[in-house]
Amino acid sequence: MIILSINTSTKQYGLALLENDTVVSEYLISSGSSHFRDLMPCVDDLFEKTTLTPGQLGAVAVSIGPGSFTGTRVGLAVAKGLSQGLGIPILGVSTLSALASQIPYAREDICSLVTSRKGEVFSALFRRDRDDHLIRIGEDASLKVEDLPVLIKRKTIIIGNDFTTQGPLVKQFVGENALFAPSNLWNLRASSIGALAFQRLEQGDSDTISTLVPLYLRDADIRVGKNPLG
Repeated sequence: MIILSINTSTKQYGLALLENDTVVSEYLISSGSSHFRDLMPCVDDLFEKTTLTPGQLGAVAVSIGPGSFTGTRVGLAVAKGLSQGLGIPILGVSTLSALASQIPYAREDICSLVTSRKGEVFSALFRRDRDDHLIRIGEDASLKVEDLPVLIKRKTIIIGNDFTTQGPLVKQFVGENALFAPSNLWNLRASSIGALAFQRLEQGDSDTISTLVPLYLRDADIRVGKNPLG
């Protein structure tokens, strides 16, 4: 099965074509000042370079946030249009889950970070079980970087979407409990979204156009001094 995967929820957006769970081709693009004007031309170019056609798609996967409100809506609109026009399944994937999935075989907890436009970060904790399956150990939260110790109470692998900006702040406030993923992994890959979508397809699971919506978080989702993990 050929899957088109779209990430427009983070600062650098991306596209990928996967055959089952194997990456055929992938773009990672800085949105810059052009916003998403290049998104559809890049989709066309991705097909042209791989000699594949939209008619060969078996599914479309898309990031649903948390992340850029505008970007997430744009990506979701494109994915829904393709799903409806081609009559193929659509699958929405959490940006935080996809980021965490880029760290394989970890025995430590994994903390994903995505920059919020309100000067905060969206974050969640994950863990891999004995079979290397990624499991969530807390709900998504929106919080200030200095409040990350509310979530991170032991050695934890940190992966985010902006190493240059987030890295020093996490080191300052989390200290020795922060184990940083390699900086080259600190961008969400569209292929990671596609791989998680393929896992769901194998289990016979997908979403519907009418009910799939962006995942937004508000400041009230977490307060200083309150542990969102319960």
